[in-house]
Amino acid sequence: MSKTKAKIGILSICAVALSYMALSPVLADIGREFTGVNETMVQMIITLPNLLFIVSSPISGYIMGYVNKKTIALASLCCYLVGGLFPFFFNSNIWQLLVGSAIIGLGSGFMMPLINGFIVQYFEKEEQASLMGLNATCTALGALFFIFIGGQLARFGWRYSYLVFTLVIVIIGLVIFCLPKGEPQKHSATDSEEKSSSQFEMNPYILGLFIIGIIYFAIQNAFNTNSSAYVADVLGKGASIASLVTMVNTLGGIVGGAMFKGIVMKTRNHIETFTLAIVGIGFIIPFLIHHFVAIIIGSLFVGYGFALFNAAGTYLLAQNTRPETNAFTVSVYLALINLGGAFSPILVNFCAGIIGDGVAVKFIFAGIVIEAVAVYSLFLNLRKRGF
Repeated sequence: MSKTKAKIGILSICAVALSYMALSPVLADIGREFTGVNETMVQMIITLPNLLFIVSSPISGYIMGYVNKKTIALASLCCYLVGGLFPFFFNSNIWQLLVGSAIIGLGSGFMMPLINGFIVQYFEKEEQASLMGLNATCTALGALFFIFIGGQLARFGWRYSYLVFTLVIVIIGLVIFCLPKGEPQKHSATDSEEKSSSQFEMNPYILGLFIIGIIYFAIQNAFNTNSSAYVADVLGKGASIASLVTMVNTLGGIVGGAMFKGIVMKTRNHIETFTLAIVGIGFIIPFLIHHFVAIIIGSLFVGYGFALFNAAGTYLLAQNTRPETNAFTVSVYLALINLGGAFSPILVNFCAGIIGDGVAVKFIFAGIVIEAVAVYSLFLNLRKRGF
């Protein structure tokens, strides 16, 4: 199979990865529908996929050594399709919506390690930075398209937003015809010591990357889960404006993904430090200025940084792990950062509640924490030579 065709197949599954973000603009509407339901429970519609990711991601990393990656990709896409459409037909209570999100989460957990696995298996290291940047761009483009279509469907009611997942059928077709087989990569070894070695690799620098990723995802999700409420409570606007804010967020991701290779070539291991600084500013601006323009600029910065960070984490792991340990190490990393993302509403709501009331307080809390993590990232990289 040609590399061009392989790229089309790989990037097509990237487009589905964050498709569930199409539901973010209607969270406020869902909250109004289920008046007796806690706000955190409604936010779990977006964050529950992170929780189920924890279960399926390490499984995906493990079975890639025994099952063709294309088979796993098709199974994950079916999860997106079934989980996305389930709440359209069954939506009488919040638990049915959460079931749909849980099924999507299983698919997401199987898919994300695959993308990195395909890139590492079929492309040389000099091509990996470009492809990981394209991965981030296509992920953002796909999310943007799903959000736009979902927003149009929301005009008929929030339930209709779930019909956007019928688009996954198109991606399944592309995967069938374009995605390479992705034969299992057995753990390679040249001597008895290597044969007994684990598929998981860890050292102080990798541990630092794990810590940064977990904290970042635990905090950055505050934007996805609170932007709709910010638009409604602070600006007094509706779902159409919330959808625009989310679309700008994904536009920032498109720009970030397109610029990833150039930025990583300039910043090297400091790519995460640079990214965290940008994201922190994106959270602080809407707190300081309660205006439509402020939330748009903040959304752009947060989306830009999200794409860079997603690519940076797996890129740095690819550069600092052995090929035979990369798939499982990345899958564990992705599982743990999504664990942080899953508990984001609980953590952010609790901690921000200590500071003060109102949705804007959550933005300043997130901004301060992420800037602090940027400082930790800076020191981690300065110490790297000593590892």
